[in-house]
Amino acid sequence: MNLQYWKNNISGLLVVGVFLIAVAIFTSLIPAIDLLHSDSSTLGAIFTYLTYSAGSQGFLITLAVLVIAIALKTPTKKRLFILMVQLGVLLVLSFGAKSLLKKVTQSPRPYTEALTQLHLVDSPQDFYHLDMPDQNAVIDQASNSVSHWRTIHWQGETDYSFPSGHTVFVALCLFFFGGLFVQRKQYLALSILLLWGLGVAYSRLWLGMHRPEDLIGSALVVGVIAIFIPAPSSGKPSA
Repeated sequence: MNLQYWKNNISGLLVVGVFLIAVAIFTSLIPAIDLLHSDSSTLGAIFTYLTYSAGSQGFLITLAVLVIAIALKTPTKKRLFILMVQLGVLLVLSFGAKSLLKKVTQSPRPYTEALTQLHLVDSPQDFYHLDMPDQNAVIDQASNSVSHWRTIHWQGETDYSFPSGHTVFVALCLFFFGGLFVQRKQYLALSILLLWGLGVAYSRLWLGMHRPEDLIGSALVVGVIAIFIPAPSSGKPSA
């Protein structure tokens, strides 16, 4: 690996590092989230659309906005093509690792603990012994005690908790696009990207989909993969 490889790589890894530190700080300071508490519809809507922006409902839109943002500052079509190949490799490896780790760890989602508190299942693990229609029926019963802003997500995601796919996508964007924003000195864009990433991360906690360790582990997964992937460069011509 040459010096330029590490110079390009370190920018994105530093952005992911800032995200990790921020997540560690805010998850240690905020009070525990009571999933059985009736929260405002405004909060529910905000966290729902934040989570959608990094989920199957909206991640393509988020990607499109970010790709357009870097394309406008990329000097040649060839350089943009190389960047898109790098992004594609990172996406495939990161989400492949996410799927594999979910199968290996089989960590119950936090909302299954709320279902246990409501005596709808005997334990979080028992929830995963049910087939999908029965899982959704249990969540339907919980809707009498839980905000529908949460249960609509519970029914949509009945797989395991670790790592967080949404946070994998966030960390990937921070490494790839955030690293480019640093190299290009686009600090306003970087700040907006970081705030969005932290908003998505907190939404996953608020909705009962993940624990802090899921978020941190997800970012670390992307960070490890990113070390071995040729990092995007700013596209500026060499002197």
